[in-house]
Amino acid sequence: MKIGLLGCGTVGSGVKEIIDTMNSEIIISKILVKDEKDIIEPRMTTDINEILNDDIDLIVECIGGIDIPLNFIKKALTSKKHVVTSNKKVMATHYKELIELAKNNNVSLTFEASVGGGIPWMENIRHIKRVDSISAFDGIFNGTTNYILYNMMQKGIEFNYALKEAQALGYAESDPTDDIDGHDVKYKCCLSGNAIWNTDFNLNDIIFFGIRNISKKDIEYAKNKKYNIKLIGQGQRWGSKANLYVIPTFLKNYENIANVPHNLNCVRLKSEFLGESSYIGQGAGKFATAHAVVQDIVSIYENRNLSFPISEKIEIVNEVSSNFYIRSKNLNEFNHIIEEKIDDETIITKYIRLKDIKDFIDKDTFIAEFRLYLQE
Repeated sequence: MKIGLLGCGTVGSGVKEIIDTMNSEIIISKILVKDEKDIIEPRMTTDINEILNDDIDLIVECIGGIDIPLNFIKKALTSKKHVVTSNKKVMATHYKELIELAKNNNVSLTFEASVGGGIPWMENIRHIKRVDSISAFDGIFNGTTNYILYNMMQKGIEFNYALKEAQALGYAESDPTDDIDGHDVKYKCCLSGNAIWNTDFNLNDIIFFGIRNISKKDIEYAKNKKYNIKLIGQGQRWGSKANLYVIPTFLKNYENIANVPHNLNCVRLKSEFLGESSYIGQGAGKFATAHAVVQDIVSIYENRNLSFPISEKIEIVNEVSSNFYIRSKNLNEFNHIIEEKIDDETIITKYIRLKDIKDFIDKDTFIAEFRLYLQE
């Protein structure tokens, strides 16, 4: 099987290194790079048509972004070439269009590496779905924010210091917006829900909040109450309706997921017969993500059916209700829903629907789900 590799950055170079050492019939014959100065071996080119017009069987997209990779993926599928991508953003944004394009051209489009990095998340979804019905999922889907929150809990430092340390170690981008504002987890929840329930959720219907506004004060409150704070993405389905949302969450520190350290991911499925199943591992990084890409390549080479059909229409209604921790300079908006006032700028709300208060959360407010535990 001949592979055309689009992009040879962090993930792409990892894919190249793994496949080049596999000594199998799977070979990379062409590699797309951005500039002429990046060409360091005969397989490399800056001309996408040189790859799309070649007798290549499968395209691996590791470029990132939306517009350029979307164009390349569509051209590859139309040319009846299989596509493996690590691009969660393009897949979540254009899911239905791309899945149907692959189906119409009788080729595979797979995206294991787009959610959970090295965790075989999509593979385990397929595995459970063969014999079971999945009703819910949740977890830590972003290693950058988990590292920041873990360091804040362990060291008692402010958010900005923890972010700078994550950037210095390469865990956070120079522009960390997608991670710290919850966009990254939103994409991953959308793809997870689509795969689990054979649907095509509207990305814009997902409620999401990040950790940009978290402070040392919030961490100290959590510690005193024997909670840890994690950024949790989750989904629940009943019939033709679903909740999909992303929010920082206070979790009791005896829960396994509350103690996931450093930049690890931990994702969970709830199904009828298996119950709760959890998967933990590296959610990003060169070889973790490349490993997932190569797994998809090998599965396509083995002629496995990896498709997720779009066969059900499920509406995101976000009827989720809970208690919420809110720290705001303007608490007047929340006077009617206060369950407990912690100080002049911090409250725990009454049990209330998230969608009823989300529009009152301004850019400077920190909100987190506060899960009450009746049995201690």
